[in-house]
Amino acid sequence: MKILITGATGFIGKRLCKALAMQGHDLVVLTRSRKAARETIPAPHTAVEWSEIENLKNIPTLESLKKIDVVIHLAGESIAAQRWTNSFKEELRTSRVKTAETLVEILRSTGNLRPKLMLSASGIGYYGDCGDELIDESHSAGTDFLAQLCQEWEAKLFDTADIDARKVALRFGIILGKGGGALEKMIATFSTGLAAYLGSGKQWVSWIHIDDLVSLIIEAIHNEGYSGSINACSPHPLRQRDFTEHLARNLHTFGTVSAPQFILRAVQGQFTEALLSSQRIVPKKLTELGFPFQYPRIEEAFQEILGQSYTLGFEEYLSQCWVPKPVDQVFDFFSAAHNLEAITPPWLHFKILSQSTPSIEKGTLIDYSLRIHGLPFRWRTEISEWTPPQSFTDQQIRGPYKVWRHTHQFTPLREGTLMEDRVLYKLPLGVLGKAVAGAFVKRDVSQIFGYRSHRIFELLA
Repeated sequence: MKILITGATGFIGKRLCKALAMQGHDLVVLTRSRKAARETIPAPHTAVEWSEIENLKNIPTLESLKKIDVVIHLAGESIAAQRWTNSFKEELRTSRVKTAETLVEILRSTGNLRPKLMLSASGIGYYGDCGDELIDESHSAGTDFLAQLCQEWEAKLFDTADIDARKVALRFGIILGKGGGALEKMIATFSTGLAAYLGSGKQWVSWIHIDDLVSLIIEAIHNEGYSGSINACSPHPLRQRDFTEHLARNLHTFGTVSAPQFILRAVQGQFTEALLSSQRIVPKKLTELGFPFQYPRIEEAFQEILGQSYTLGFEEYLSQCWVPKPVDQVFDFFSAAHNLEAITPPWLHFKILSQSTPSIEKGTLIDYSLRIHGLPFRWRTEISEWTPPQSFTDQQIRGPYKVWRHTHQFTPLREGTLMEDRVLYKLPLGVLGKAVAGAFVKRDVSQIFGYRSHRIFELLA
């Protein structure tokens, strides 16, 4: 099928694109930046920039947007991106409601009024603060800002009688997964060794593992029984304090304390109301449809997401991108050590000093120098695993980290290669090292791999 997706470069979108591409679907993504989409979406796709659709007489753009089978609308600025000023609240609305309007106009302008499915994100904020009441899809909408926003969002989907498509609005709970979303911010905060629950901690939290959410979207594409508004959350909500304590145990923090409401309000402003809302949501429709949750309980979700790495004090970073070259060519590129210099940011002043074997193989030792924020370091790494053309792993023998283990994975995907870089690292000085430098190191690692993706495309694609 030909699937049009907004929000494809986001936390959910990237995983969904990868899963859909692996099933053989053709993807068209609407994005603010074709370059960002190319370097971050781990799947082959056709990118159309939002700015290009202002003139739907543009023939290449028009052709890309014709004969769409499925429309998936995930675009939307994160509600936790900054303090809720009036201008930011308008940005939240624009990024959801206005883009939904644009999608509808695209379908009308291209005459594509019979897609099989139109699916939009929404949120459990639709219900407002519901205290201890158990809420399913039949419950009425709330009256606060998020509730009104979700109502407008869904209305743009359902108030389209002229478009003959099955329509689904998924009301997301808090989405939990590696490398992004709300949990990433919690982990960064808890790395100081102290976990804080919000306010009294008695409010209910409804959540969903990102793998379950991606599976749910794919199921909704293929199963015509999915229709209308559906609560996309685990069948087992829990109180905020219990959520925090489960997370704290997995991260081996020292204990939990309350973050009082007055402190939250000083830091988060109007967003505090959303943080302290109690939403005990159950996915009644999914239960009736027999959707199989892989991670129905929080213990199972945290075990998969955090695993042994976080409990032992490690950090994990994952970068994925797709390049239109066969696996053999991509692996050969990485088999030449000097290419590592070409894809490393210039501000690191990375130089290979020596290599123990003429060509890289298992057991090869590579010595190099670099500068981290101006400080000179010598680094020795060993190729601990070498399985051409599928993968290889380099592991720090000497360097600034207590542990650094970098696995490169290469997987054929359609006419190109899915590249995955998975880094497991551990800072020196334990909890103190994470508290002092953890956030800075994570930012540096992200910037380094962002640059790598950019250069790989320049050199390979």
